[in-house]
Formats: sequence, C-alpha cells, structure tokens
Amino acid sequence: MSTPAQEQQRVQQRAAQLAETAANALNAARVSLLQAADVTRDVDAYLRRSEQEVFELPVQAQRVQFAEEPRPFQRNAQELADQADQRLRAGRRGIDEVRDRVGDGARALKAGRDALTELSTLPVQHDHAAMDRLSHQLNSLDRAVGNFSESIDSADRRLVAAREALDPLINSSVHVDDRQAAAARITTAAQGADTQLMQTRSGLNSLNEAFDDSRVDSHQAAAESADLARAFHAAANPTPRSAQQHQAAATEEAHKPKESEISSRLRDL
Repeated sequence: MSTPAQEQQRVQQRAAQLAETAANALNAARVSLLQAADVTRDVDAYLRRSEQEVFELPVQAQRVQFAEEPRPFQRNAQELADQADQRLRAGRRGIDEVRDRVGDGARALKAGRDALTELSTLPVQHDHAAMDRLSHQLNSLDRAVGNFSESIDSADRRLVAAREALDPLINSSVHVDDRQAAAARITTAAQGADTQLMQTRSGLNSLNEAFDDSRVDSHQAAAESADLARAFHAAANPTPRSAQQHQAAATEEAHKPKESEISSRLRDL
C-alpha cells in the first residue's frame, strides 16, 4: 500500500506527463496551421497563372469570329483552357493539403485540450491564471479552425465550378462550323472560369488573413503550455536542475514547419 507521499508523487508525475502532452500537442497545432497558411499562399500564387490563361481566351474568341481561318484560334483557346484546367486541378490538390493540415491542427488542439482538462482535475498546485489564458486561446483557435474549414470547402467548390465552366470548350471540336457559336462558347467559358477564379482568390486572401490573425493565439498557447510543462516537471522532480532527466516539451526549433511536397511542386510548375 502506497503512502500519502508516494501517492502525491504519482499524481505529480501524472500532472507532468499531461502538461508535456499538452505542450507537444499545442506546438504541433501551431506548426500544422503555419503549414496550412504556407500552402494556401502557394495555391493562390499558382491560381494567378490560371487567371492569366483565362484572360487570354476572349482574344481568341475574337479571332475565331473574324479571322480568315478560325481553326488555329479555336485550337489555341482549347489549349489555353486545358492549361488553366490543369492548374485548377493542381490547385484543388493544394486545397486538399490545406484541409489536411487544418485537420491535423484541429486534432492536435483537441489532444492538448483533453490533456489540460484532465490536468485541471488533479489535486496539485495549479497556475490558474495560465490555465485561464490557455482556455481562452484554445477557444479562439477552435473557432478559427471552424472558419478555416468553411473557407477551404468554399474555395474547393469554386475551383470545381471553374473547371466545369471550361469543360465545354476543352471538349468541343477543333472544327468551326459556326463562328459565332464557337466564339460565344469561348467567351462563356472565360467569363464563368474568371468569375469563379476571382472569388476563389478573394476567399484565399481572406483565409490567409485569418491564418495570420490566429498566429498570435497559436504561438502564445504553445509557449504558455511549454512553460506549464516545465513547471510541472520541476514539481515532479524536486532535484537539482542538473540532475533532472525528464523529456522536455518539444522546442520550437524541433517543430519548425517544413515545406510540404505539394507546395514544392506548385512552386516548380
């Protein structure tokens, strides 16, 4: 049977474990959201190239309608639309990665919250002010992640709509039997894709601003929880600092975000 002192030591060690779990989880959340922001910027820059291809389509429509031989310009329009469509597909893959990174961040936030919730129930000395600040930061980040997910889904729907606008042109015949109809098809595709692209990029810019706004809370939550982990480890190991042998909460250097594979591919295209 354990003594009261041994039981208190066990509880203190459990508190230290939970504090470290929370610190590592909240740092992982910070890194995931930084990665999501980086990929979002890369997708936006890549879609700018799609806009340039779509902007060229009305020029080809005019030439189809009035040039002596319309077929080369019909072919040009189809090639431009196909290139834009390939970029849109790559953009959707980038959006999928943003969604994955935000999902990773949400799961890490939940793991951190769960650890802190259990920690708060243990009969140990608590820094209530720090716990209150962490609770506020986590609530703010949870709301932000929910908004991120809505923005990501909206961007994905608009990219699908842009591809659908281009599809009739891409799959039309290179032969032009009716100049006016062929030119109208190109113009309609350009207008539809351009509208969806502008709305997508506007939404991505807003999403990037939201990522920037959340950065303070995610950084503070990671730093605050790391301080908490150090304090609980010290309480669980009342020995000289040089003799303590605990696994410190992950440092910021250890969790610097690395460039994602899709960001690298988008930048190289």
